[in-house]
Amino acid sequence: MKMLRIVSVCVALLLFPIYNINAQGWSAEFNASLRGAYGTGDYMPFWARTGEEGTLPVTSSGLLRAGARLGYHAANGLFFEAEGDLAGALKANSPYDPGRKSAFVNRLYVSGGWKMIRLDVGIAPRTRELGDLSITGGDVIYTGNARNLPGVNLWSDWIYFEKGHWFGLKANLAHYQMTDNRYVKNALLHNKSLSFKVALGRKVDFIGGFEHWAQWGGESPKYGPQPSSFRDYMKIFLGRSGGSDATTSDQINVLGNHLGREYIRIIWRANPFTMTFQYDKLFEDGSGMRLQNFPDGVWSLAFAMKDRDAIVTDVIYELVTTTWQSGPAHDRPATEEEKANQDPSDPFYGKIVLRGGDNYFNNGEYASGWTFHGRTIGLPLIIPNAPDENGITKGVICNRVRAHHLALRGNIYLPYTLKSTFSKNYGQYHQGESSMFASTPWQLSLALELGFDRFLKDLPISLNAGLYGDVGKVYQNSFGVTLRIGFSKLFN
Repeated sequence: MKMLRIVSVCVALLLFPIYNINAQGWSAEFNASLRGAYGTGDYMPFWARTGEEGTLPVTSSGLLRAGARLGYHAANGLFFEAEGDLAGALKANSPYDPGRKSAFVNRLYVSGGWKMIRLDVGIAPRTRELGDLSITGGDVIYTGNARNLPGVNLWSDWIYFEKGHWFGLKANLAHYQMTDNRYVKNALLHNKSLSFKVALGRKVDFIGGFEHWAQWGGESPKYGPQPSSFRDYMKIFLGRSGGSDATTSDQINVLGNHLGREYIRIIWRANPFTMTFQYDKLFEDGSGMRLQNFPDGVWSLAFAMKDRDAIVTDVIYELVTTTWQSGPAHDRPATEEEKANQDPSDPFYGKIVLRGGDNYFNNGEYASGWTFHGRTIGLPLIIPNAPDENGITKGVICNRVRAHHLALRGNIYLPYTLKSTFSKNYGQYHQGESSMFASTPWQLSLALELGFDRFLKDLPISLNAGLYGDVGKVYQNSFGVTLRIGFSKLFN
């Protein structure tokens, strides 16, 4: 994990701000929305329950959200923000979302910073750099499909080192706690990232980045309390193996459950549009970091038109593939000749390590995997298991998928958004012939969303409707409709 250690040092150096305080400029915003959703099946179609920070119930429901935001911006670049957002739902019951009623805090945080540097404390959302037309928002690991995590996030926007903005860096360093009902209770979550931008002329930018996440600490029902001292945190930070108080697996490999992403992005600003290409590659271990799992990831091509009143203002196509996973096997038995050249004290004695079988978003010790409150934190096409009898989600059931996603936005009398996602689902390696994914089922999910604000003139009210459909072999064939009315008022 040499790359991880280099990135760790760079992040720590970049996010060490010193700034001054000066005064002026307050604002306050109040908002509320009521959303009704009805589906013909036991579950709402995929696009009617996916995204929006994990707030959407998976069944027919009524959802009420209300919140307020207070902001302060000074002339010298100092700013402050605080926001609270509550959600409550009445819904049809289901194994994935038990109970007829639910209420929770969706956002509750304070933020402060200066110019490009910001500190978020609490339950805060994260930026979706490719927007909500993308199936991931531009981040295959943290997509906004699950609820916001509580914690502390120190991050920067692009910091440029000269007036021409030819080269810039941005980074973050975060610590969260996974507070849902999960296999390892109160697991901790470490996160950091480092990205760079190079201007290739005045119209083209090249961006590359690395992001690291690690689950650690917590109380395991099988192994008891997991290492959680500051010394253990430094091992997590640098990607080093655990000590004698860690599990055998964490002593052999690295402490905790590590995963992340590596990405490249090219932005071309032409006269009539801006084009963005991105390859966003996920990894679960060192083999993925070393590109052994290529071409797995999300390949995106997006166009944003300069004319924002056009019939088509935005379009994105994404190719999703997570089927290779560095190969089907982590290791194989060694031959007698190969064993003769191995050290008998090596934990992998008698085996040849192939470093495959990455098994995205699953983990042995942290058996709830990359889920939060029953939703996949990363790519929504990776399907979580239903909660068990104790309400605990044990990771994901399908993490090998190949999909095509096409989405449009524009104006045809009314503003519209159209999404279509076609996938083939392979389940997992070595799942057995009895698995529903053994036949590689296909799935088509569609969405059409319309805005009616033009009929409301200058009222602080928005009105939106959505039509959704699922056809295929993974989810029930179903049709769904939603209607949302919102209120928002800004005071400066």
